[in-house]
Amino acid sequence: MILLDRHIAYRFLLNFLTLFCLIFIFVVSVDVVLQFDSFVEAASSAVDDERFSSIILATLMAILDFHGPRVFQSYSFLVGLVSVAAAGFTLSQMQRSRELVAMLAAGVPLQRVAVTIFLMATLLNLFQVLNQEFVIPRLAPVLLREHGQILSRTTSEFPVVMTRDSRDNLFSGRMLDADRGVIDDILVLTRDEEGTAERRISAPRAVWNGEGFWVLESGIAIDRVGRDEGSVQSQQVIDRFETDLSPHSLMVRRDQERAQMLSTRQIGVLRDDAATTSGRLARIMWTRIGGVGVNLLVLLLILPNFLCRLPGPLLLQSVKCAAIGVPVLLLSVLVMLLPVSGVSPAVMALLPTAVLIPISFWRLAALES
Repeated sequence: MILLDRHIAYRFLLNFLTLFCLIFIFVVSVDVVLQFDSFVEAASSAVDDERFSSIILATLMAILDFHGPRVFQSYSFLVGLVSVAAAGFTLSQMQRSRELVAMLAAGVPLQRVAVTIFLMATLLNLFQVLNQEFVIPRLAPVLLREHGQILSRTTSEFPVVMTRDSRDNLFSGRMLDADRGVIDDILVLTRDEEGTAERRISAPRAVWNGEGFWVLESGIAIDRVGRDEGSVQSQQVIDRFETDLSPHSLMVRRDQERAQMLSTRQIGVLRDDAATTSGRLARIMWTRIGGVGVNLLVLLLILPNFLCRLPGPLLLQSVKCAAIGVPVLLLSVLVMLLPVSGVSPAVMALLPTAVLIPISFWRLAALES
């Protein structure tokens, strides 16, 4: 790589790093301000447990512990948008200092700048692929933590939202410890064929038996007789509830919700365990491929707005760039994630790339340099 290419690449990567850090720090600052009590409470508990000697140090470590791993998650979300912004800043700086004019005077075409920026953006997207496949899956347990779990590294405890079992019953719990097979504040709604709740089962604690049912501690079942508002309710003690929702099944259901954080291999295994959501999981896998193509092609799409032979108004060029780049990125993501009956997820995920390829390369080929 010659001196000119190194200079352009350095500027682009520096602008990318600067913009990404500014956006990430802004997001973290907003969250810390809104959830400051949660961070202080976690820090106080850590000081009481003698994990830290100072409340100030513990608070700083709580912020770092909660938001530090989110650097990699934020990178996966922002790499495309920040690449476009970094390219705009880089070319604006070069245009303001008349470097593009000097290049043209030396006989260097403007496409040379576009190629260098495109190669650097490709490198950043390749890093995103490695980040998605190897880094984020390892960080998924800490990324899924709520603010009430700051400074906690538990991987098997999580709340269970209303989940449907094979008998169409609704199952939920405040907190499940999947390793021990224990769930707190269990609530079950059994329903008839029309979906109307006919029994409410609750217990402060339940333990998975391993033979297809939960053993309830102080379980109460309330039956509803009749369908009108004044229907009679009968209450009885119940000590077990049979269901196919074992701790392992509930972890699989949770993994379906966090599938964006899993590697391609893990998603493949999950598809074998949860065939009913295979379409959604396949869409996530193909979207990762299509997302890389969209990020790079949108970059090519906006580069001609700044690669001008004569210096122009930077504000107007920036507005044109934003008017083209941001809507195209958002629309592409919407199309890739849109489930269409009878259309393969692979087709929907690759459709934006197929549409953008001729448009982007035509824009770059039509560039007057």
